[in-house]
Amino acid sequence: MLIIAVILFLTALLGTMICIRSVISVAREKHLFDEPSEERKIHIFKTPNLGGVGIYCAFLFSVALIIPTNILPYFNSFVAASLIIFAIGLKDDLVGLGPTKKFLAQIAAAGIIAFLGDIRFTSFHGLFGVGEISYPLSILVTVLINIFIYNSLNLIDGIDGLAGSIGLLASLTFGVCFYLTGNIGDCLLAIAFSGTLIGFLYYNISPAKTFMGDTGSLFIGFMLSVFCVRFVELNKTIGSTSIFKAAPAIALSTIIIPVVDTIRVFMFRILRGRSPFVADSNHLHHRFINMGFTHMQTTLILLGSSALFISAAFLLQNIGNAQLISFMMFLSIMINFLFWNLSRNEKKQADVLSIESKKADITLGKNG
Repeated sequence: MLIIAVILFLTALLGTMICIRSVISVAREKHLFDEPSEERKIHIFKTPNLGGVGIYCAFLFSVALIIPTNILPYFNSFVAASLIIFAIGLKDDLVGLGPTKKFLAQIAAAGIIAFLGDIRFTSFHGLFGVGEISYPLSILVTVLINIFIYNSLNLIDGIDGLAGSIGLLASLTFGVCFYLTGNIGDCLLAIAFSGTLIGFLYYNISPAKTFMGDTGSLFIGFMLSVFCVRFVELNKTIGSTSIFKAAPAIALSTIIIPVVDTIRVFMFRILRGRSPFVADSNHLHHRFINMGFTHMQTTLILLGSSALFISAAFLLQNIGNAQLISFMMFLSIMINFLFWNLSRNEKKQADVLSIESKKADITLGKNG
């Protein structure tokens, strides 16, 4: 197991670095860049945005080459669904893709995973007083949650290193959990994905040489949704010897930063009479940048916050799912709004100083 894990990790890591180097070269030759033309864009230089192609190809190659398919019974459905995610992400990065087509494709991918792969929630674990759920409701709930996770990771990909780091921390967490519960196939999948993301982050740490684009961020969301569902279902039966007694809460802790940020942004857009799917610069990472933090500092702050939530989920899992989820959501929302309001005050002060500076310039001009 150890030798296979090491070989798999190194194959994914080196494969990603080789693939992304080639992708960057092709992107520069064919002028395939993410242009800093929109106000919400934070970067100021033209940067290749097809890093997700390297992530996907290297990951799939390493997994198909090394992991025995008999320990991944859902592998065929997994590949089919991931190809849909890869295709829509790539098209969006190259020529753009409307939200309707994107959502239809995401529904198809999530449906394949839930229906054909049988990777689905079968119980609410006592949340809202509900235990086992019917098959149709199981499919529906899984598809909706998966789509939300896809887009949460897609939306948080706004600064160097952030989405990749969040994905890496979550993947490592799930890898350890799968190992402790004896699920070797899932563990190896998480190890391969961790190696892939480390290989990508080598090129994405600020100043980034490439971005992952929608191809990469949607695929990270896809992978984390699979890990979340698998982890929750593998720990559905709670016994006296169970290692993880609050699996849904632990799974949520790995993605709570993008989840709560997405909920807040969607809520604000709707309250302002805008479509929740129209992009803006109100994400938490935008707010940190407005307060003067660098890309690296912002990424480390949000990554550290994610690590604290994951640690809290493990330490407090005995209090129960409902209590732990409520506590984490409340705390995360409060912290989210706190930083958002601080950045808004900073922006107001900057605007006031700018206006006063202009007035002073006009006054000096008149006196002169």
